[in-house]
Amino acid sequence: MYSDASDEQLIQLHLSGDPRGMEAIYERYFDRVYRLAYSKLRSVQDAEDVTSAIFLKLCRSLDSFRGEAKFSTWIYTVASNAVMDSIRRRRPNVSLDADLRIDGGDSVPREIEDDAPGPEDRVADADFARYVYSKLDALPPGQRSVIELRYFMELSYQQIADQLGVELGTVKSRLNRAITALRSLVSVEEEVKASASR
Repeated sequence: MYSDASDEQLIQLHLSGDPRGMEAIYERYFDRVYRLAYSKLRSVQDAEDVTSAIFLKLCRSLDSFRGEAKFSTWIYTVASNAVMDSIRRRRPNVSLDADLRIDGGDSVPREIEDDAPGPEDRVADADFARYVYSKLDALPPGQRSVIELRYFMELSYQQIADQLGVELGTVKSRLNRAITALRSLVSVEEEVKASASR
């Protein structure tokens, strides 16, 4: 019954005190929000934590949805802001170039382990997906946002155009350029890997 209801009907159910409204919204949007969080945070635990926090925030602030944009667009905005807040909070407060102070007032150079997966770690589809996600940061912001909206939030081309305030043709063009750029980044790295192993 609730799977056929519109987003607006589910919001009204929630606002009237029926918990099934929020349950249906959660079922409908969980995967999209989680994929967006994971694409930015690249950690299952962090993505799960942020996704839970996003839905808790939605539950508390659903009455602030005014209907000026599509509900899916509003959720994307709330989710994007929450993910960016999480990224800002987890940034270190110390300079990575500064030496570490040890007992007695001495200092030693700071050593930071690089835990980023290397090419040899990309054996399963999930690993390859994480690898492709890591390449998104190399794209220009317009291309990166259109990839996120289309493939993580699963918005239609028209919804993306509305969200970004651009023409439908611009969305398709940016998406094509972004996919071409991602393919190029991946193939160049694969060629480097292949030539290094010879």
